[in-house]
Amino acid sequence: MKAAKEGLAPHHCRSHVEHRARHGSYWLNTYTAAELKPYLTAASSYVRLWAPTDKFIAAAVTAMQSALDEAGPVEIATRLKGMSAGKRAKIGVARLRVAKVKPERLVAIVLAINAIAEEKGHRAKEFRMVQACKAAHRLASGTGWVSYDAQGREHRSRTRAYPRSSGRVLRLMGRMLEEPCDWVIEKHLKGVLTHKQRYGRGPRKAPS
Repeated sequence: MKAAKEGLAPHHCRSHVEHRARHGSYWLNTYTAAELKPYLTAASSYVRLWAPTDKFIAAAVTAMQSALDEAGPVEIATRLKGMSAGKRAKIGVARLRVAKVKPERLVAIVLAINAIAEEKGHRAKEFRMVQACKAAHRLASGTGWVSYDAQGREHRSRTRAYPRSSGRVLRLMGRMLEEPCDWVIEKHLKGVLTHKQRYGRGPRKAPS
């Protein structure tokens, strides 16, 4: 790490440091879509059920919409190099807005990530934020290209460019998504876990 001018890592090797940059943990991997699915199904159903009457969920949805609206303009993935992590995080959130991802969906994602982490015993806040960011990022991350032929017909390229999913950007974007949900997590996480039981058993808690 010293040779790369990235500082010293006294307790972990380079591969573990790079793993943390990508996943939010030195040893835990990103949750797969299959792992997250029952939690996301339960959280989405829970948010739909309680949003009309619960002040905490309603406030989280409103705050999430404000985060989307205030994220600013988007930029294509190939033009992000050289931008600050904060700017790139806002562009990531703005992409969700342009893709018409609803704030309720993002609140559900944050709840789902915290629910699966709670059941697995993954308590580190950094890991949860990174996982929330990565789950949301999958909904609108790549940039494609559109061309037109002589007859004016549209052709969409199958080739897509994706921004690098690593480092401080994940933490900042994850924080932007999680902060509107702080009270919802505190008040409703147990409710989501109870609601999830109808979708099957979750993983066992990690040994301490």
